[in-house]
Amino acid sequence: MKSREVYHQIETATHIIRSLPAATLKGEMIVTGQSSPSANSAPPYIRPLYRPAADGVVRLYAGDLSVTDHKGTTYQARGDLEFRFAPRPGFYAHLASDEQWLFHLKWGTDVATIEPLAGASLDPPTRSELPARPEHLKYWADRLFRISTLEAGDISNVHWLLIHVSGRLSDQLFPVCQTDAEEQGQLAFELPSWKLRLAAADEWREGEEFPFVIEAVPQNLPVTSEDAGQLQRRLFLLLSFIAGREVELGATAGLDSTGRVVWATWETPRIGTGQWRWCPDHLVNDALPELARGFTQLAADPTMEKVADRAINLNLTANGTQPLDVRIPVVASGLELVGWAVLQTQQWLTTDAVGKLNAAHMLRLLLQWANISIDMPSSFTALEARRAAFNNQPDEAGPDLLTTLRNNLVHPPKKLAKLEWPTDDEMKQAWRLGMHYLELVILRLLDYQGQYLPRLQLINKWVTDTETVPWAK
Repeated sequence: MKSREVYHQIETATHIIRSLPAATLKGEMIVTGQSSPSANSAPPYIRPLYRPAADGVVRLYAGDLSVTDHKGTTYQARGDLEFRFAPRPGFYAHLASDEQWLFHLKWGTDVATIEPLAGASLDPPTRSELPARPEHLKYWADRLFRISTLEAGDISNVHWLLIHVSGRLSDQLFPVCQTDAEEQGQLAFELPSWKLRLAAADEWREGEEFPFVIEAVPQNLPVTSEDAGQLQRRLFLLLSFIAGREVELGATAGLDSTGRVVWATWETPRIGTGQWRWCPDHLVNDALPELARGFTQLAADPTMEKVADRAINLNLTANGTQPLDVRIPVVASGLELVGWAVLQTQQWLTTDAVGKLNAAHMLRLLLQWANISIDMPSSFTALEARRAAFNNQPDEAGPDLLTTLRNNLVHPPKKLAKLEWPTDDEMKQAWRLGMHYLELVILRLLDYQGQYLPRLQLINKWVTDTETVPWAK
């Protein structure tokens, strides 16, 4: 197998050649840029525009930059806009000059905006434009300014988007199709008003340097910034929920009908850490298109789409690495939110009736709606022992124990002499139980009918030991 360095050089050279403007070379061949998705009967080969250079930096733009300070004074300098993934992901403006204003400028207090000059080319750079320090100069400023988000160019001319994805998603080969260039694994799916194809950027599919790229073709033109932002938000939720961690869309390029970049939005990658995936790699090819259909159906009800948005974000937070004392209340909040919304929209309860239910009763009804068992797993002996010690009510089930334990964590004990805080084992089991409930009710909300990897079956189980969701038709 080729080393990663050699592979990168080949990919970089190929990208440069394919990105050249249309031209006839010695009458032998015509070199074109990346083709528009609508220009060919076969889907186009999907290539990332932004790749790391030899120094590990991903340069998004190189050239003249406009810098405006908090007083409204505008300066001009040459430099780069770039992603750096070490020691932690960040989006930066890199400037260098001997001019005094750059020595004294402080990001956040003095700088209002840094952006490419109006009308500048947004095609991905092939090299840095950072000025080199002349040998005779004694003073020289070389500064990095951290940027949260930046939008450049004119989106009204965009015909399609190329979205670069940070974070791990799947090691499985996507369905192979014949493109306009050669065979490539592409996973096709749709979201409201968009047709999308997901491809791996290289054969390793690892790291945080945009291992995946999505081609997004709008069903209607022109595209607006609001359209692009809504698509990015839905993709973030969909991909992150599948991955069990935050999957960021850090760089999005808008291309015109000739394949030139005419608009772009860049932001600091938001890459989270997860501990468990209900959707292992081998399920992604089936689960992603099906969940995308669920998102599309849910989009017809803006309120329920917002509920799903918030519930997925709570799920991602609860699946992180924060202390269990924090994650368990977050899980419970997600379940309470979904129960509050579902029981009303499905006409199980009126608004007044929902307001009179306690959290445990609401959770019981929500799980009944989703056909999810409320029985306590037999292996959760720590939670069972806690029930016997504190309540000793045989009819208490999973929802009751979870909400009671959440209350014990959130509220101070009734008596100093009798602290009712749960043990580590009790919290671990309550967290697993709550995440099991939350993942399944979100999947039910999206009308998912496929396979999943249960959290409750951790003993003598393989990642391939998946089950059908309990409400499947």
